[in-house]
Amino acid sequence: MESTMLLLAGGKSSRMGVNKALLRIGDEVNISRVASELAKVSQDVLIITNTFDDYRFLQLPLVADLHKDHGPLGGLHAGLTASKTNLHFLTACDMPFVSAAAINEIIGNYQPAFDAVIPEINGRIQPLFAVYHKSCLPVLAECLMRQELKMSHFLDKLAVKIIKENDFKLYHDDPEYFQHLFFNMNTMEDYQEAIHINQKGLHIKDGGHEL
Repeated sequence: MESTMLLLAGGKSSRMGVNKALLRIGDEVNISRVASELAKVSQDVLIITNTFDDYRFLQLPLVADLHKDHGPLGGLHAGLTASKTNLHFLTACDMPFVSAAAINEIIGNYQPAFDAVIPEINGRIQPLFAVYHKSCLPVLAECLMRQELKMSHFLDKLAVKIIKENDFKLYHDDPEYFQHLFFNMNTMEDYQEAIHINQKGLHIKDGGHEL
């Protein structure tokens, strides 16, 4: 099934103090790293942002929130509304080590009986590294109308398939590498840690991985 990659770039980066999407990790701008990995999965990549000028350099379609200042739910709503496919993968620009291999595994777990496929890693739900079907739109619109902006409230109204570490081939191949895929960068300390991880040589190669 064809899918669209939705990349959220609308956060205020209040804890970071600067736009984390535009920080450099190694030789690349952070959001460029993420977008490049998404493009390995699908040629349909949408950048969800309200600051178009910041991201024109990516040369990818830019989509503005229809419900501004409504957090990730507003961004997901904009992406689902703008896309031309039924299946979508959603991620955020603060996860610098996303991999096409992991995304393909999550998409591979989708079944028509579900509205979403969401990883639960180390006991923590990852709704911003997950698959969403267009069938989510009516529920999503209702949540936004009611100002119910917590992701947990939205997910409670969906048929969600949860997948855990053991469901990933990548986890069995290399558990240490796998943990880096879900690294979240919110503070300057996190950014320094991301630089350190990158310097260790974490990268994707031909659908596999190296450390």
